[in-house]
Amino acid sequence: MKKFSLFNDQLRAVWMLALVAIALVFATPLFLQSSNMLNILLTAAVVALIAAGQTYVIILAEIDLSVGAVLGFSAIITASVMTDHGPVAGLAAGLLVGALAGAINGLLVTKTRMPSFIATLATMSIFAGLTLQFSQGNPVKVTSEAFLALGQGNLLGIPTPIWIMVGATVLFGYILARTRYGRELYATGDNEDAARLAGVNTARVKIMAFMISGVLAAIAGFILTARLGTAQPTAGTGLELSAIAAVIIGGTSLAGGRGALLGTVIGAVLLSMIDNGLNLLNVSPFLQGVVKGAVILFAVYIDRNSGVLMRIFRQPPPSGVKTAGPTTAAGTLEIGARARTPQIAAVTILALLVVGAGITTVVRGTGDDAAGASNKSATLVISTLNNPFFVSVADGAKDQAAKLSLNLDVQNANNNDTQSLNQATTALVKKPSVLVLDPTSSEAGGSITIQANQANIPVVAFDRVPDQGTLAAFIGYDAIQAGKNGAKALCEAMGGTGKAAELQGILGTSVARDRSVGFQEGMKECPGVELVAIQSGDFDRGKSLDVTTNMLQANPAITGIYGANDEMALGAVAAVKSRGLLGSIKIVGNDGIGDALDAVRNGEMSATNAESPFALGQEVIKISHAVASGETVEGSRVLQGKLVTGASVGEFCDYLRGLGDRATCK
Repeated sequence: MKKFSLFNDQLRAVWMLALVAIALVFATPLFLQSSNMLNILLTAAVVALIAAGQTYVIILAEIDLSVGAVLGFSAIITASVMTDHGPVAGLAAGLLVGALAGAINGLLVTKTRMPSFIATLATMSIFAGLTLQFSQGNPVKVTSEAFLALGQGNLLGIPTPIWIMVGATVLFGYILARTRYGRELYATGDNEDAARLAGVNTARVKIMAFMISGVLAAIAGFILTARLGTAQPTAGTGLELSAIAAVIIGGTSLAGGRGALLGTVIGAVLLSMIDNGLNLLNVSPFLQGVVKGAVILFAVYIDRNSGVLMRIFRQPPPSGVKTAGPTTAAGTLEIGARARTPQIAAVTILALLVVGAGITTVVRGTGDDAAGASNKSATLVISTLNNPFFVSVADGAKDQAAKLSLNLDVQNANNNDTQSLNQATTALVKKPSVLVLDPTSSEAGGSITIQANQANIPVVAFDRVPDQGTLAAFIGYDAIQAGKNGAKALCEAMGGTGKAAELQGILGTSVARDRSVGFQEGMKECPGVELVAIQSGDFDRGKSLDVTTNMLQANPAITGIYGANDEMALGAVAAVKSRGLLGSIKIVGNDGIGDALDAVRNGEMSATNAESPFALGQEVIKISHAVASGETVEGSRVLQGKLVTGASVGEFCDYLRGLGDRATCK
């Protein structure tokens, strides 16, 4: 009979989960709220489903990097088919896309003998490109109530995605542990040659595993689309890494041959719990990735050094079996203590959880009594902190919050709809006086706003208008007008004649679409300039450097470039400078970040449509504080940027310094 160990591969994840839970129980009284427990499971559901499919693949000592792109592609196909043919046809189409994508991956790995890392890295790019091509970068709205219930409904008070996660875990866990296919999967992962000699069709086993991975990614796409209320072209981006992390934490070996689905799901819940706890504790968004990375490293270390734990917590020899060497009373006592160590550890953890729960109850009650006397609070969910514009917005918000004694918690969504939704959901558990929202997309912002409305928490949005829900206020710059301003400035800089190129932002995001629409409309007023190249620079300086280099190679007659943000415009500056064309090619950007203002001052850029992000952050917090105080505010306020040229840089910098912004113009 196989000996049961409290420290086997899968139960290590349980121990890690328990230890993190204990830490959070004592760290914040909000953690053990029933609504927060459901929130943790809800936000874990998408990653858990993707990771479940990834478990099948990793047990084979393979990898599937395409699952995030498959999720996005299947979601777009599902929503598109559903629009014309109903939810059943849409779901069938999505599952078919997932299965076909998995089959393609499996065939590439088995028939071409291509390493799975390379094969799925390539198909990840292919599926992501097909998603953008099919959708033209536009989200697809979902209106079917039956489909939306998959992400927004509940059964017995438990959100539907949690039930789907549990059902998938039971079904695919049973297949893995109790069926012939599961045994063949383990055998193939442990020793493929031996399995083949034993009569196992290893190619079929691998193809099936990749198909299961694709189908589960599609199901995860259903949940994510239903939660957001729209299929986003960028949905699923980066989720493959979270899924792999969950699998590793759950005890599945990267070397293949061992692992279980329960451990994977626990790993996904652990990652969700860490995110949740860091948000509840207001940990800096820049440090949150460090903590998650440390947990993954620890899990891999344990995976590679599992023998260490076994030696520390080894069981005593069976009755009647003598150990080598003399036996002393001290030795017997040591062996007995070690034998009881796992049980003692389990009881200790349970006791700590109970004590922590009691303390939490007392602290929460005390906190509720004192709530009226506490300062007003706000949670700012910002689309990204990897861009100088939004870093400056956050700086302005923090500056104004300090002046108004408003407790401000800033969360970074990393331009990811899923992360934005999860962070906002966690923020609502803390019941801030106001939720300040910079939506990653109008559609995701709508889903978040509806949740906040249901929780009776006012929402102040900026930069992008949510497409659903009721806002307390909105403030933001006119993105379409910004594009028109850029077109006018570029036309004037080029003297009204020549060939121009456009660098668009992240395809599928509302700001990128609106600025591009405004720019192209504005260029119609400049008939002497021909727009000969339109490419995406993803709002990124490095990518725009490469894209601009390629555009200039294909169109050497280009004499003007518009970047939808300053980061892309600066990438174009670097490309133009490297070719010795800085004086002959005019470049216009948008945002007014410090490096761009320097480039305008130095003549490297002709102009930037400056939007003063620091001032935007200040105004957002002023309005949010007024809303939290119960004051009446203007429902919508649209700001206009200021075109800054070389002659007006000094004046604009003086304006910023007057606001308290000392970082932009150094």
